[in-house]
Amino acid sequence: MSFWLGGTPGGTGELSWTTPTIGIAVAVAVGLLAWALAAWSGRGGRRPLLRVGELVLWAVALAVLVAAVAGPVWIEERGRVEPGKLVVLVDGSASMGVVEGARPRGDEVAPLLERIVDADTDVYTFDEDLHAGPPTGWQGRGTDLGVALDLVSDRYLGQDLRGVVVITDGLDRGGLRDELAAAVAAGESLDGRLPPLGGPLTVYQIGSADELFDIAVEDVVSGGFAFLRTDFTLTARLRGPPGRTLPVTLSREGQGVDSAEVTLDEEGRAEVAFEVRPPRVGRFAYEVSVPVEPGDAVPGNNSFPVVVRVVRDRTRVLQVSGSPAYDTKFLRLFLKEDPSVDLVSFFILRTREDMGAGWQSEELSLIAFPYERLFREDIGSFDLVIFQNFDYKPYFDWSANELLANIGQYVEDGGAFVMTGGDRSFDLGAYQGTPVGDVLPVRLGVTGPQSAAEPFAPVLTDAGRVHPITRIGATPEATEAAWQALPEMDGANVVVGLAPDSAALLSHPTLTGRDGAAMPVLAVREVGEGRTMALMVDSSWRWSFSEAAQGRGNQAYLRFWKNALRWLMADPEDQRVVVSPARENVLLGDELRIVAKVRDAGYLPTEGAAVEGRIVAPSGEETPLSLTTDASGEAAVLFAPTEQGAHRVYVRSPGIPGTAETVFAATSRDPELVEIVPDGAFLAALVAAAGPDAALRAPGAGGGPVVDADAGREVMDRRETRLAGAPLVALLFGLCAGGAWILRRRNGAR
Repeated sequence: MSFWLGGTPGGTGELSWTTPTIGIAVAVAVGLLAWALAAWSGRGGRRPLLRVGELVLWAVALAVLVAAVAGPVWIEERGRVEPGKLVVLVDGSASMGVVEGARPRGDEVAPLLERIVDADTDVYTFDEDLHAGPPTGWQGRGTDLGVALDLVSDRYLGQDLRGVVVITDGLDRGGLRDELAAAVAAGESLDGRLPPLGGPLTVYQIGSADELFDIAVEDVVSGGFAFLRTDFTLTARLRGPPGRTLPVTLSREGQGVDSAEVTLDEEGRAEVAFEVRPPRVGRFAYEVSVPVEPGDAVPGNNSFPVVVRVVRDRTRVLQVSGSPAYDTKFLRLFLKEDPSVDLVSFFILRTREDMGAGWQSEELSLIAFPYERLFREDIGSFDLVIFQNFDYKPYFDWSANELLANIGQYVEDGGAFVMTGGDRSFDLGAYQGTPVGDVLPVRLGVTGPQSAAEPFAPVLTDAGRVHPITRIGATPEATEAAWQALPEMDGANVVVGLAPDSAALLSHPTLTGRDGAAMPVLAVREVGEGRTMALMVDSSWRWSFSEAAQGRGNQAYLRFWKNALRWLMADPEDQRVVVSPARENVLLGDELRIVAKVRDAGYLPTEGAAVEGRIVAPSGEETPLSLTTDASGEAAVLFAPTEQGAHRVYVRSPGIPGTAETVFAATSRDPELVEIVPDGAFLAALVAAAGPDAALRAPGAGGGPVVDADAGREVMDRRETRLAGAPLVALLFGLCAGGAWILRRRNGAR
């Protein structure tokens, strides 16, 4: 019978029609029309009994056909109880791939799954989120067991589970670990701190601290920025085997800076602090590293790169003048009115003769000049030193050579030095052959007159037309016109000529040096890491009056000295082209925004400026840059580093002298690998919070999960038997239609 019905329908089901009502109505109408046509066409028959039989058989055949079109289905639903699900959560984070002994700790997972997984087990992998299926590797960049348990609780809400199994090393990066640790430390109850799981919890700890060997620089604390020429501290936190003595190295962009040896305490931890004095303003890439030993679980955490941004708190300027004069007064006023300048000024000072003349200290109105402290101890704290018509001999005693050498070394190390003219400067101040004279941009040692008293108007040189110090106009033409409009100088100090690697920005219109070239009046030079400027006049204060006489203020004087301070400081953040990263420290693969800024001669944003450059990776591979600035004068690019270490960025804008540069550090340090020692204490607290039925399986221990044998779930079985296609339907239709046709023919109808 099951063959003829297309299945074995039970006796507790119900019949359902699957064809829409409109379809059934159309089928009924067509069936009635077909039956009427059959009756009409057979009206000529002679025997009424055969005619009635024919019509009855046609009616049954058409009824069977209409019923088949209506899509009859016999539906049976029965419930049955199946065993409860076992839910397994496997930690898929990167810490599970840490090598212990000779293999990754995650290798323990596959044999464990083979032992506990059956047909009624659902396996999930968790890291920051929950994923169906077992782990395919250990790439998760976070571990949040609390989120995983919440998702399991929601997904199986209302079900009785056989059990829940968690396989992990216990290094949870979410909030659950901290919450349970705080509760344990405070002696609070752990009840209610986990979501309802629907079954007993079993935790399998993966990994053991006994088999783990790892030496790591866990962190380097720098504060992110430091102040120029002020010591700052880089503190490195180390981890490794207890009692081990480790050599620690601090380097800056590949060059060793300092080293130390530290011994790890009984917990395997230590800190080492390095005192660093940055040489100049900018960004500097430092790296703290320890040696990589054979068998180290995570060699990538043996070094920690960090970029520190060095800034100026304020520009510290030391102004020393040998006598009161208008030039001293004007420059001192200019510096004092600048809020970014911290000025220390000395003038009208006691000489050695004053001190040796027999006067008592309280009888002298002049202050004592602390020259030894200034030029022996404090000189490194100044950004700029200005000697304004100052001769050192009346003040410095037998330590003059040492103090002058300190000034020269200060410049070599990155300091800035300015000497202006007067009857106590340059050769008139006996600086020829001294360490100070050696760093000046002019050569001393004039054998004839050492000064020229005739008034003159300085001439702008070719270098002066483009140099930022003498660019006091918006355009080269405006700069040329501005210098021509300035008043004459009262005279000048005479020098031999330019020093090597120096540039003259202003020159004398008539005097020449020993080499026959026009004698420099304003010259600049880069010496080692520092910069120097020589101005061979003591009447620059007159530049304040040229525009003032025309009612335009003293902008020429102010622009000149502002430009001079900006150039002497060599501040990378105060150039016309600047480039900076959004962050100094970034993980490999993360996108970093790098911004280039372009400003015009007046330091206003330049829109539509072309920016060319390159990003140089530690291996030397270069990524070219080609950008255009927007209305704010900025052009940005996103860059994802693929190499660990310091990356240099160089940019320039055509038509603007100089190249801007910056640095950022990329590291492969995964937050998952900063702490890699399995946290058994957290797993014990987790089991305690789950209740008395929970269990913790130690690493390598046997035993299956704790299960609830009575847990089950009702499953509804639905069986459908489609009657429309059953052989019985075709048989009935064929018998009825065939019988009707036979009776029709016997009755004489066509």
